Amino acid sequence: MNNQKGVVFPMVMIVASVFIMLTILMIDQFILDKRFYKEVEESLVADHLVHLAVKDVAEELGEVIPDIIQGEISYPNGVVRYSLTKQDGPYVYLEFSSTTKNGRVGRVIIQYDKEAGRVIEWIEKQAM
Repeated sequence: MNNQKGVVFPMVMIVASVFIMLTILMIDQFILDKRFYKEVEESLVADHLVHLAVKDVAEELGEVIPDIIQGEISYPNGVVRYSLTKQDGPYVYLEFSSTTKNGRVGRVIIQYDKEAGRVIEWIEKQAM
């Protein structure tokens, strides 16, 4: 028994070091994933706000579209501002900009057909 010459202690230290390194790596990965999911959640909330505003404004407009239209709609998760950018025959271009409570911005330009009463084209813009 006295002839082991200290083999167990270095093995325990190596196994413990590997376990501690893996634990630190897993914690780091968890923190990165948590940040990523929070960013995705904010992006989805901003996108959802724009969808809600497009639906509400399209119902409000119907077939009557004034020359100058601007407005702001407040939702529990943020605010959406919209404005008419261009009228081209039967088509109207509206720009929507949403801002969540945490500051995430989403921008969309839609092409709305006055005669059909529906959205024809959906152009997403990068938030600036």
